[in-house]
Amino acid sequence: MAIKYILGIQSIASHDTGASIVRLDTIDNSIKYVCISEERLIRKKYPYTFPIHSINYCMEYFKIKNLNRIDLMISDWNKVKKWQRSGPSYNYSMFDYIKEKFKFDEKKIIQIDHHLAHAASTYYPSNFKESAILIVDGQGSDLETTTYYHGVKNKITKIENYREYGIGSAYSAVTSRILNLGTGGEGKTMGLAPYGEKHKGKIKIKFKLDGIKTDFSQFMKRQPFQDVLNQIDKKYISNPIKEKHKLCKNKNHLNPYFSGIAYDIQNASEKIMVHLGKDIQKKIKSENLCLAGGVALNSVANKKLYDAANFKKMFVFPACSDAGLPFGLALWGAVNKYCKNKKFKINFDNAYTGKNYSNLEINNLLIKFKIKSKKNEDDEVASLLSEGKIFGRLSEASEYGPRALGNRSILADPRNVKMRDYINEKVKHREVFRPFAPSVLEDEYNKHFDLKTISPYMLLVAKSKKPNIIPSAIHIDGTARVQTVSKIQNKKFYNLIKAFHRITKVPILLNTSFNDAGEPLVETPLDALLCFLKTKIDYLIIEDKLIYRPKNSKKIIKKLETFRNKLINNREKLLLKKFMKSFSHKEFLIRRKNENNLAIYEAIYKPSKIFCNILEKYKNKKILLVGTNDHTAALIKTHKNKLNNRDIDYFELPFNDFLKSKNKIEFLNSVTNINNNYDVIIISSFEYMEQIKKIINPHYSKEQILSIYNNRSRSIVDTHLIKKSKNKKNIYKNGIYQKL
Repeated sequence: MAIKYILGIQSIASHDTGASIVRLDTIDNSIKYVCISEERLIRKKYPYTFPIHSINYCMEYFKIKNLNRIDLMISDWNKVKKWQRSGPSYNYSMFDYIKEKFKFDEKKIIQIDHHLAHAASTYYPSNFKESAILIVDGQGSDLETTTYYHGVKNKITKIENYREYGIGSAYSAVTSRILNLGTGGEGKTMGLAPYGEKHKGKIKIKFKLDGIKTDFSQFMKRQPFQDVLNQIDKKYISNPIKEKHKLCKNKNHLNPYFSGIAYDIQNASEKIMVHLGKDIQKKIKSENLCLAGGVALNSVANKKLYDAANFKKMFVFPACSDAGLPFGLALWGAVNKYCKNKKFKINFDNAYTGKNYSNLEINNLLIKFKIKSKKNEDDEVASLLSEGKIFGRLSEASEYGPRALGNRSILADPRNVKMRDYINEKVKHREVFRPFAPSVLEDEYNKHFDLKTISPYMLLVAKSKKPNIIPSAIHIDGTARVQTVSKIQNKKFYNLIKAFHRITKVPILLNTSFNDAGEPLVETPLDALLCFLKTKIDYLIIEDKLIYRPKNSKKIIKKLETFRNKLINNREKLLLKKFMKSFSHKEFLIRRKNENNLAIYEAIYKPSKIFCNILEKYKNKKILLVGTNDHTAALIKTHKNKLNNRDIDYFELPFNDFLKSKNKIEFLNSVTNINNNYDVIIISSFEYMEQIKKIINPHYSKEQILSIYNNRSRSIVDTHLIKKSKNKKNIYKNGIYQKL
């Protein structure tokens, strides 16, 4: 067939699940697409659920009736988990789950690197023939936090990558563990940061800069026994920050201490991104830069990178966090499996990747719940906006990513100095320090903001040239997260801002996401109605309908909530039957037993077996154990019978073991260096396995470096502690040896 459908999914064991389908016409290589996040459809933020609703949404968009019509499915793959601590059920991969449960031909499933999916999501839509590609996030596949790619024509080549602790991990830790702003609260930290400029230096953030290596390991506190303690004592809460600190309680974020910390981590982020921008430019020497990964949502850092690194053009994918992975995955499949070296056509001039809702759907909804409306006219709306009225707006396809770009937006007059506080408190029910964005006509932006380029996706922050004109859309430091709006990008939204411009002489509207606190962005007309009625929004626009607030709002809210919950639940029941294999209870119990047994073997017994096999295979060879004192002592103590009369050396690395025990390790000869012509090196560490490999690699070949762990393993130390200890205090007091 000339038409190919490629499905990309972000799925199990990850937040921001969702789906995308790319439609490729193999005759002219033209690409059409649809993308949606699962949270929009099930009304729960950051769901860790298989995206059956998103898959169905995308299939309905292209009128695909069953999975057999999809030619290829692409997912990302976390080959190695950063902590590898969440137990057997988590360590069984998404890929295995898909094969076992999803009604899709496993021969048509491909998995690619997490960062490669990010790279595809930003490079292919950029339409750059050649570009440097910078990916920065908390964690990708194989522990990657930063990766450099080079895009040339259709090919994306990895140049260099950095693993372990980077700015993404540090920023998230500060956000959740100090500022207490929750999952996905990094944007809140960015908004809080300017308030803390006068109070900087509240927390010491140590990091090293060496090319792509932006090392925050001195700042982040490693905890090898984190999961053990969680299992022994459920009240134990790990603290991934080395610095002692207070925890923000009672939402007092504007306290100088906490605002100062927000400023400190934001300042570090900006320095890191500028450094990485300059470094990748030096190494790849491109005029263009494509940017993605969760850290790319930091619009302040993006602007500083762009100004400092002197790229002529920079493209930041609007859904640059993990929410955008499905599109990158599907695009990669289309380009690399079907287009190859051929040119392909993709028009990505806006971020509106969802579907339109018909007038019939909208009319039926309004009639069902007896809600009155009139025809929506731009001049009337603009006039009401200029009088201080607040509008919720749903128009055409929904935006992809976390930023509302006009089609799922709350709009207001930016000239009203009280508007920001009012919307934060009465409408959005969120923190007072959160800023709003100005949506400005593209042909007027350079008159109002210090921007060198357009910013259609709110991913660049710029100084306002006229802050007194739009006080509610300007942050405390005089900056704004700007959205430039063109006729090509969004004709209807452009015309509305134009109408406001004619009345007020100001070509800007205050724009914020159409949702209440803790909720995802609205997707459907039903979602829009509910959010409108539950907040203090004055008017609602749904396509060409202007809706006034009804008098009996409370009664309608209950009916709408019941109706929506029923729709979602019924749809889920149907989709589970449609997409997922069903097992009898007996089959389920058998499968669970077999999977648990396999998981226990992989996680607990296999590392010990591998260690014993290595000792047997190399019994006449010169062996060196390299690792940490705690792990090595535990390993030796649990394998005494295999070590009698063996001549084995041990080299201890000075990593920060949690217990820092200095007990003498039996059966081993301590040495001071590793360069003594050993036949094999056995890595005696779970937590620091990858760092040890890097240290040993210059001295020995890969074939000589042996590890007893893989991505499904658990530390031998952990295993025995969990089995034999019932009180975490005993671990601290007596050390691990009394527990083995």
